[in-house]
Amino acid sequence: MKLFLINLDRQPERLRRMTSLFEELGLSFTRVAAVDGARLSGAEIERWRGARALRAGETACFLSHRECWRRIIDEGLSQAAIFEDDLHVGAGASALLADGDWVPEDADVVKIETKLQRARVDKAPAGAVGDRRLHRLRSRHAGAGGYIVTRKGAEKLLRMCARFDSPVDQFIFDPALPSAASLVIYQLLPAVCVQDFVVREPEVALGLGSDLHGERVEDKPRGTAKAWREVKRPFVQLGGLFWRPLSAAVSDRKWVFVTFT
Repeated sequence: MKLFLINLDRQPERLRRMTSLFEELGLSFTRVAAVDGARLSGAEIERWRGARALRAGETACFLSHRECWRRIIDEGLSQAAIFEDDLHVGAGASALLADGDWVPEDADVVKIETKLQRARVDKAPAGAVGDRRLHRLRSRHAGAGGYIVTRKGAEKLLRMCARFDSPVDQFIFDPALPSAASLVIYQLLPAVCVQDFVVREPEVALGLGSDLHGERVEDKPRGTAKAWREVKRPFVQLGGLFWRPLSAAVSDRKWVFVTFT
């Protein structure tokens, strides 16, 4: 399977780290020069604007992933794995990414990453690769640090993003949006990669941060909106304790915490 690694020209230290990591796993990748949001003009951002404008970094990130989808088509690939350059990757990635024979025929996207959170999936696995299982993903599971796109998935994604108004991870992995809702998406359990800024253990996390962190901090609620969010948080969490088991009991889907190994 071909692997694409998205990396900014001004982040050579990340490229060196990922090169070393993949070499240890016996894997090779093709670097895709990331679009730099700091160099995007207002006209370029407007060119891709949908119903609302994204920030420069979000637009650049989307365009970087879009370039990978385009290459899948142009190079006649049956599928490819797409990675960002701030990942921790499990040892099982070597066998997992050696080929894509295990990818379900109907798949558009396979998410092999976790945000270390809960996601809703089909109870019955649709396949397996080694000791990992594949389940249809039925809920939002943000993050686009590591995923596989099939050729037909790339075709769908490209058709839907002549213009866009949501960050790329939501575009693909938030079923509340028409784009994600139209895709057949599978989740790998356990996941084989996780972005560094998600890792909670201080002895593991490297402090790489996210290139979009500054922009997203600006979007966080403040004042009364923040206060209301904090007031309702325990009630939402309590409701989840009851609703998730009930949902699993009466349907063919379940909530799982997506781990990383």
